[in-house]
Amino acid sequence: MEIPATFLTIITKNHNKSSLDTSELLKDFFNNCFKELIKALNITDFQARASKTGDMFEYAFWYLMKNKYKIELSASVSIPKACMVDGGELDFALYKESKIICGIEAKGSDPASSDRPALLRTDTMKKGICQAYQFKRVFAKVPFFIVTNVKPKSGNSACMMALAEGDIVDKFIDVTNFKELSDFAERLRDLVK
Repeated sequence: MEIPATFLTIITKNHNKSSLDTSELLKDFFNNCFKELIKALNITDFQARASKTGDMFEYAFWYLMKNKYKIELSASVSIPKACMVDGGELDFALYKESKIICGIEAKGSDPASSDRPALLRTDTMKKGICQAYQFKRVFAKVPFFIVTNVKPKSGNSACMMALAEGDIVDKFIDVTNFKELSDFAERLRDLVK
């Protein structure tokens, strides 16, 4: 994955200054990346902020998986049979011997910039579940995960998450929860074995 220079500088700086071995440190890592990006790009518009912090979440997640957990994820994976092309690609895939063995959708954003960040927004939850549907229509038995930095605890988004998890979405992962992220990394390593 090629990370744009401004994003990479911010991610690298925040990654290198922390062990990232607690939930608090993981939250700080992502939140500092969001905050510094908004400042560096002087973003004031909501739509631009949502788009850029969503990009930052994807880049920071990919970088973290590669550099902390030594897991190589392919990014922006085109799957024509699943209608995942032309801007609607799968965010990440894990491969083994040229076969997709795991699909991952990333739905994160800056909690300091919105009352309903990441999966608290029903439209964001629906988009993630739709990606899972498209993926599972082609790869029915292949695990599919949605990674985020904010999981809903109540309301329609939480209800949708409960309906989808264990069914069309194998698991929703809060990457700012150290145990969830570590367990997820271990599960990905097991898939590659």
